[in-house]
Amino acid sequence: MSLHSQGAAAEIPPYISEYAYIDTKPSMPPEANIEVKREPIDAETKQPEPKPDVKPKAESTAPSAVECIRVVEDFGHKTFVISGTRVHFPFQPYPSQLGMMNHMIRALNSAQNTMIESPTGSGKSLALLCAVLAWRQSFEARHRQTLANVRQTIRRYSEHNSMAFVRQMLAAKHDPPFAEVPVSKEDSKHVDTPLSADSGNISDESPAEALGQIIPGSQLLVKPDSEQNVIIDTTIASPVPKPDSEVAPSADASPVLLLNLALSSMRETVQYILDMSEATPPDGLSAADMDELRDYIKNAAQVKAIPRIYFGTRTHKQVSQLVNELRQKTPYRLRSAVLGSRAQTCINNKVKKSGSIDEECRKLVEDSLCKPHRIYRKLLTHKKLQRQGDLEIWDLEDIESLGRESRSCPYFAARELSATADLVFCPYNYILDPGVRGSTGVELEGNVVILDEAHNVENAARDSGSLEITDEQLHVVAMECRMMVDRGKLIKDHETVGTLAFTLINWLRDSDHPYEYLEFDTQTAVWPRSGESLDDLLERILLSPLFVFQLHVSFSAIEGYIKEVRSRKERQRRNDDDDDDYNLHNKGQPMEEDEEDSRHLSTGSMRLLEQLLRVLGHLAPDSPFRQDYRVACIRKSKSQPMPEDAAASELKRKPRKRRRIGPGLATSDCVNVLAFWALNPGVVFSEIAAKARTIVLTSGTLSPLDSYASELQVKFSTTLEANHVIDSQRFRALTVECGTSGELLEGKYKNVDLLSFQDDVGNAIAEIVSRSPDGMLVFVPSYSLLAKLMARWKVTECLSEIEVHKRVFTEPQGGSKEEFDRLLTTYRDCLSNNRPPGCQPALRGAIMFAVYRGKVSEGIDFSDYYCRTVVNIGIPYPAFKDVKVILKRQYNDDRSTPNRNNPSQGVLLNGSKWYDIQAFRAINQALGRCLRHKMDWGVIIMLESRFAQRWNVERLSKWVRQYMSVYRTFDEAKMDLDAFYKTRIQEDIDAGIDNSLVNDILPACSSLDLASPTTVAAHTVAIL
Repeated sequence: MSLHSQGAAAEIPPYISEYAYIDTKPSMPPEANIEVKREPIDAETKQPEPKPDVKPKAESTAPSAVECIRVVEDFGHKTFVISGTRVHFPFQPYPSQLGMMNHMIRALNSAQNTMIESPTGSGKSLALLCAVLAWRQSFEARHRQTLANVRQTIRRYSEHNSMAFVRQMLAAKHDPPFAEVPVSKEDSKHVDTPLSADSGNISDESPAEALGQIIPGSQLLVKPDSEQNVIIDTTIASPVPKPDSEVAPSADASPVLLLNLALSSMRETVQYILDMSEATPPDGLSAADMDELRDYIKNAAQVKAIPRIYFGTRTHKQVSQLVNELRQKTPYRLRSAVLGSRAQTCINNKVKKSGSIDEECRKLVEDSLCKPHRIYRKLLTHKKLQRQGDLEIWDLEDIESLGRESRSCPYFAARELSATADLVFCPYNYILDPGVRGSTGVELEGNVVILDEAHNVENAARDSGSLEITDEQLHVVAMECRMMVDRGKLIKDHETVGTLAFTLINWLRDSDHPYEYLEFDTQTAVWPRSGESLDDLLERILLSPLFVFQLHVSFSAIEGYIKEVRSRKERQRRNDDDDDDYNLHNKGQPMEEDEEDSRHLSTGSMRLLEQLLRVLGHLAPDSPFRQDYRVACIRKSKSQPMPEDAAASELKRKPRKRRRIGPGLATSDCVNVLAFWALNPGVVFSEIAAKARTIVLTSGTLSPLDSYASELQVKFSTTLEANHVIDSQRFRALTVECGTSGELLEGKYKNVDLLSFQDDVGNAIAEIVSRSPDGMLVFVPSYSLLAKLMARWKVTECLSEIEVHKRVFTEPQGGSKEEFDRLLTTYRDCLSNNRPPGCQPALRGAIMFAVYRGKVSEGIDFSDYYCRTVVNIGIPYPAFKDVKVILKRQYNDDRSTPNRNNPSQGVLLNGSKWYDIQAFRAINQALGRCLRHKMDWGVIIMLESRFAQRWNVERLSKWVRQYMSVYRTFDEAKMDLDAFYKTRIQEDIDAGIDNSLVNDILPACSSLDLASPTTVAAHTVAIL
């Protein structure tokens, strides 16, 4: 069965039932066909029939006491074994879902990175969740089993050999970690007696069959018995951390103590046994035991810890969708957590009403004036969040609601819960941004990272590695440093930071900068440039390597001082908490501490300095990323948007009384920005790849996959492009080359202002609107073009003709999330509200005009009648005059050929190819707004003549490009569109689906002859 079969997606064979096995040969490439082996299914029990002379093994229904992941047995799921891992799935998976799970599990088993492109609506998120949780459950079991086997081997060694080497082994350590501990009679039993399942140890009757093997060629030392659970030996006396002054175990230490210490330093113990027994196995051990110990050392990195899973996606809304998938559709239950922002979870009304929620929260927490924060740990033990509680799998809305009930801070509770969770959901900037990653406690070392909707990861990674600082932000830093100098606190260190801030301010406000990029209200100068290298610039603005080193020293000293101040405040708070009336008498008042001793640099200023030092680290002489940055000085009017950070928001609050440092600074009419732009996303992503065990990138629009890997500068060992789950007969993809005037529909920059082009597009959309039922989306390259089209169509009354058939909505540029949500709700209500029978098509639908890369084009589900037709106008190339785009194209051109001086440096696509790919990824993302599930249907129409060219079609997603057809004019496409719409609507009516909104369209199509199966394609020109 091929995962890449042309045409309709193949159905799951009937013999793949509730307990079928899917085996893949080790030599088979990940994207190859999956071999399906049939297991006979008993008609009554729905379980595999036992093979002759083999007693069927009973399945254990009780979860192990130590398992982190459990499976809800009554969930009604089906079970598959894919690449050696037992996967529980809620229904018969689509072939593409089987392919994704197989592909992902293989990558996880081999600790490799992988990319998966699967169309939106193909069940990608569910397949990813089930696959990774099944793999982690299997990994955990194999991990425990491996450790248990090695422990047993060490015990057998201790029964036949002296353990005196433990003293020398621990004494040889620079800092001996263990002290001698008392040994009870219960402990002594484990030296001379077999392990007992009743005592909570690994028994010789443990379930080896279900656990499998983590180390190739290893021999499990336990016999299968599905009635037993696998539990780590917990009765051995736990080692106690030893003070530095103590020494290794004494010469008369008991054998039990030596064994316990050997088990506590298991890797060193195993290595000693191997070193001392190179020729022949020691007494009590076999050759198989020695092979197992060698495999343990060889794979020590894999068995050291059970990986945590970080599942990131683009927005908080998409995070909520993932949580709902886990909670409602999978049988897996485990410790999970969701990371979110203060703005989403804060329950303190005073903070929510402030200009900057983040800064106000930090201030109140630091001064111990936020009561919800002071008692946030109440949420950690809330019964609903516990194992098998009502909210065992919770979302931000859930924990916020619980926080309001208990008046406990959900933000800090969620952060603390994530530190012990097995699965953490978050927007992927929490993973990509090093600063956010550190502040939220995201630990990537040895863990699994899954980034869904990863088509934006390239841009997000570049942004995470970049930094923009305004002169106003620097002014805040300078004023705070002067305040600390005046108070006599760390004078030298604060003067170092303040001097840098004022040096940068004066340089930014210098009017003599050679601005070479001039745009409306914006001027930009970029380094390195002719006549001045990057080193020369950094030296001139006080960022030489020597000064940066001193800045690191000063930052560390200031950071230590702030921690000391906060610790002092915390101790005072705890003392004051002894007084039950403290909060009542001091409500809203700061702590009674000397004002002179409690001030320090704000969190915003410290974060700004931390970000600056991080970027300067990449610009250091020995940094491999030194050539990947451009430094810019930007001057723009204050009416233009500027980068905002918490430090800048400090200016919005009531200013404190501070003395000034240096001469007064005149208020500028412009905002001046110092920018450090990372042109290589690998600056950030390579660090993630170096730490994580496996990275999985997945989206519906990653193509071309090889270019994505080259941009991220990370090796992806495997890739997969999956087919859509929708039958090819349930959608149409077509291109219309010419408009009603006969001229080519070519939405290039030089054509879009032509009235003939605008009229042809308007007439084509009016024709489509009169035929398409229900909802319809139209995408254009920019808001400015959308405004021009609307203005022209009002003059020509084309817009009025469109409004006869559908209510018109337009995506707003900017605006708040709440405003957009209201617009989207109105659009959906317009389509879902019932209408009196017999109404004309004019009252039967809605059309949304939107922009590529806008809010409508990503992350929104327009399934079923919310979108039956997607129309695409033009190709949305990035603004070619944008400074960042110009620099990125130049950078890629420079890196498009091998570097003889640095052979290890990766080769990138040239600037033109990179530029093209950005446009087509935006188109592919827009195409995925419709066709959201297997029974959905719809039409994709490209009003762009350039899609008649093969090389442009090949840049579209696989599920679209292989079915694209071309029509010279829209008149040629009318008959086929009418036939397709009529067929699909009639099928829905026959199936009992409510199509009251479209029934009246059928008479308009009744004259078509649909008897011939070739009618629909009669006038198409296949280009593939």
